[in-house]
Amino acid sequence: MTRFRKEYIKIARKLTITDIQSGISDDELSMNNIVSDGRLSSESQFFLGVFSRRGLIKAIRAFGLDAILEKSGLTNLTLDIDTSDPHIQRLFVYSGTALAENKICELVLKQGPLSLEENLSPSFPRRNPNVLQVEWLLLQNPQQKFSLEKPPLPGQIHPGLGIGDRLMEILIILTRRLRLEGIVNKPRYFHTAFMFSKEFVFINPFNQALMFAISKNLLAKYSFWMVAWAAHFNCIINKKDGKSLDWVAGNLILPFAKDLIKYFRSWEYQQEVSRMMKKFNFEIELDKLRSALRRNDLEQYLRFPK
Repeated sequence: MTRFRKEYIKIARKLTITDIQSGISDDELSMNNIVSDGRLSSESQFFLGVFSRRGLIKAIRAFGLDAILEKSGLTNLTLDIDTSDPHIQRLFVYSGTALAENKICELVLKQGPLSLEENLSPSFPRRNPNVLQVEWLLLQNPQQKFSLEKPPLPGQIHPGLGIGDRLMEILIILTRRLRLEGIVNKPRYFHTAFMFSKEFVFINPFNQALMFAISKNLLAKYSFWMVAWAAHFNCIINKKDGKSLDWVAGNLILPFAKDLIKYFRSWEYQQEVSRMMKKFNFEIELDKLRSALRRNDLEQYLRFPK
């Protein structure tokens, strides 16, 4: 649990339906305009069927995100939503005019049954849980530059905003309000998977074992930045078999349904993770990593532990 959870739950309880759907006329609030054949209408102006544009701005202010962003020089927030696809919803936030160079947040969410194609234990609930899927999340400050204190991580064009934990708490509250069974994310990079794994768990125990083994073998020895780039450039070797690690994204889930929580806490799942961890003993190929960093103009940020 993050330090924001209790505070944000209290704030969420104070937000009324009038607050989060403000700026929409009574005609636009009719059920026919919001729901069609039991699904969110493609004409709906509500993000996830809940928030109007003005309502989202009110929520940002209520949770204090505008004040945090202002301290980083990000003011005059402009917000846009794309609800043209009833299955995939897009949210964009800009500091100033809605231009690509001013974008500070892009959030793409999908709501519905999760199709599971992974090798799962027979004890995993035999159904496709109804979840909120984070398809894409970008948080960046285009006004800041990278430095030795804030070096770039894989995939970053600008430094982050430092509000990831706060945004996740809001998504957790929203997911529970929508009565969904969990939140799912499939991070492209090791470092984002690691940050999500504070509360999320990999659906496939193999991916969970990889994460635990990398953390155990490398993060106590090297900086998070070094491990992130080593994973990205395939510079991590498994000393048990001499093969390089090819990081493959897998589905992470924060389960809310009781049967899902029970499965991931089960002896069977935990034992499978422990069994797979025994196959790994990771080390960074430092010469290979240094060469990759040099080729990508990143060597200036490299700092070996003392």
